[in-house]
Amino acid sequence: MKILLTIALAAICGAAGALPAVATEQVYRPVSPTFGGNPLNGTFLLSTAQAQGYGAKSGQNSPDLSGLNQALSNLGNAGTVATPTIIINGTAIPTNP
Repeated sequence: MKILLTIALAAICGAAGALPAVATEQVYRPVSPTFGGNPLNGTFLLSTAQAQGYGAKSGQNSPDLSGLNQALSNLGNAGTVATPTIIINGTAIPTNP
């Protein structure tokens, strides 16, 4: 029984190894006409970019770091002791340490 199983396994492996490998060559085709792509794509790419808009201006979406700046400015001042405060949705809630 072991011999029959070994022969069957060898036959399956041999048949699988004999199958031709199916592969195609990968060819890079640029889309943008700037990099050698089809010149007819230029107007489509330009209209797509214009439809997306200009995006956010630099610094427009920056977070509010005023609390961090205040905490860092008080760092190292041994004479002042700050009370911890929790800020939820812009409302300051004092805590009792």
